Amino acid sequence: MSKLQPKAQEGDAVAQFNLGKAYEDGNGVSKNDELAVKWYRKAADQGNAVAQSRLGIMYRIGQGVNRDKEESVRWYHKAAKQGNSQAMFNLGVSYYNGEGVPSDPNIAYAWFLLAQEAGNPAAHDAVKRSAAEGGRLGTPDALLQVAGMYEKGDGLPQSDTEAAKWYRKAADLVPQARVKLASMFIEGRGVPRDYGQAMTLCQSAAKQNYWPAQFCVGYLYQHGLGSGANPKEAAKWYQQASNGGSREAMMALAEMYTKGEGVSVNRPEAYYYLFLARRRGEPDAQTQAQTLWKEMNKDDIKHLEKKLRDLRYDPNKVFNAMQDRTTPDAAERLGQP
Repeated sequence: MSKLQPKAQEGDAVAQFNLGKAYEDGNGVSKNDELAVKWYRKAADQGNAVAQSRLGIMYRIGQGVNRDKEESVRWYHKAAKQGNSQAMFNLGVSYYNGEGVPSDPNIAYAWFLLAQEAGNPAAHDAVKRSAAEGGRLGTPDALLQVAGMYEKGDGLPQSDTEAAKWYRKAADLVPQARVKLASMFIEGRGVPRDYGQAMTLCQSAAKQNYWPAQFCVGYLYQHGLGSGANPKEAAKWYQQASNGGSREAMMALAEMYTKGEGVSVNRPEAYYYLFLARRRGEPDAQTQAQTLWKEMNKDDIKHLEKKLRDLRYDPNKVFNAMQDRTTPDAAERLGQP
């Protein structure tokens, strides 16, 4: 202890943590929780993950400091971001019980998975319990949560490699993970760029009628990634994605109908898809529709009016909404009568 105190006072973070632990346990000094917190905090402020985790526990139980569960979670997060398995487990408990944070079983499950991978011995049972309670989608949702945390650097160090690893764990379970992993193969983030792998993943997910996957397949065919360019096939997949509500697919179809790419030139159809995309909140659709309007002849407008009436839209209301620059949300509010 005679050697520990000077090192701690000189700013050695490990010595500060060890001194705090000595005061907490009464090991070689009189037990003093307030002094334990003091030295834990000094070490924690220097980034010592073990001290951060221990300080979080002291705040949770009110030992040597006023109980503050929000503050305990804050320190757990600092330690967990450095890979401390105990802090990860404690975050799982906090989210599971709603202590210091809103209760969220999915986020709790994610932290239990991370704690288990980091070697926390108590996490195994917690993972089993979360899996049993979460039902069919509990595990993939938790895996997606972990992957997203790594991808965004939210609560964990940003790592595309780790994100891809966790998306891969969920890829056999849900189509969302396959599309996420496919996007990483397309961009070469966290995995080597591989358009063939991306196509395989998206085609598999598209079979489950998942429109982001349908858009992905269309995109790959349109741009000749993973196979030769096939605009006709791209338009088919964009149509399916558009039917599911993909505004990106609607915009792509509008461009293809304008240029005659994979489909015959059809300006009324292009305008219609721009209208649908604007209703979905796509800001560029209105500007493009206004440009396209100037290129349309009387026959184009006549055909467009008939299509809109057949679909129970008022053509005048549609045209006014798409031309009105002062109220960009007018087309979004415009519904069928």
